[in-house]
Amino acid sequence: MRNNMYDVETYIADIYDQIETGTKDVILLKKLIKNNKYKILEPFCGTGRISIPLALDEHVVTGLDKAKGMLDWFKLKIVKLNINDKVELICQDVIQEQWPVGFDLVLLACNCFYELATPVEQESCIKKAAKSLKAGGYLYVDNDHMEGDLAKNWQDTGITHRSICGTAQDGSIIESTRKLISFNVKKRICKFERYCKVVKPNKEVIECSYIQQKHPVSTAEVQGWLLKNGFRIINHYGNYNCEPYQHKLPRSIFWAVKI
Repeated sequence: MRNNMYDVETYIADIYDQIETGTKDVILLKKLIKNNKYKILEPFCGTGRISIPLALDEHVVTGLDKAKGMLDWFKLKIVKLNINDKVELICQDVIQEQWPVGFDLVLLACNCFYELATPVEQESCIKKAAKSLKAGGYLYVDNDHMEGDLAKNWQDTGITHRSICGTAQDGSIIESTRKLISFNVKKRICKFERYCKVVKPNKEVIECSYIQQKHPVSTAEVQGWLLKNGFRIINHYGNYNCEPYQHKLPRSIFWAVKI
């Protein structure tokens, strides 16, 4: 039994790419970058949904991720696209280990903070981003918008939800689930029971089960961490259409500069 579904070889990565096909955040990033050519760091890079389009635009990208299965799938794609010279991938624990330095732009994208267990872990990413950036470098932080107490739809204990499911390119069947087992409304902390099962065409079965804690981050928290750690907020958007942040809009997207 393994303890992280994203490391079940490349099976979850394969299905993840079938599900996560959005491009609105990539389009926004290209608008923010303009015609500059940047050295970019993307922690929690996954399979490269964001990094690869930027590498194709001639930016030099370094991706960090703990999940070897996701990075192995990422590598297959950059070889196929012949952009090996534009992408470096590092398998490391993004929370526990230091990040490389000397970057023009750091991306904390695609709800990555929602995968972290505590505010301490989330703020540590802002601190590490500041160290990784050159003076005058930019930080992009993009999360769902949840303010106040833990949202009601994060309080449905005991219900099993299907997560990343589907058929991989080699015919393997992937089923994954999550079940909320506890939560704290005021601290906005949730614990989930995660399970993944892969059935290969030869009937070999791989299973993975573990407990995951999450802290849905608030706009006020991110804003405070940015100001505390030497950033000036240039833009704060509420969606990918560049509308200014409002409570009614679905996202909280920061574009900040290291001062």
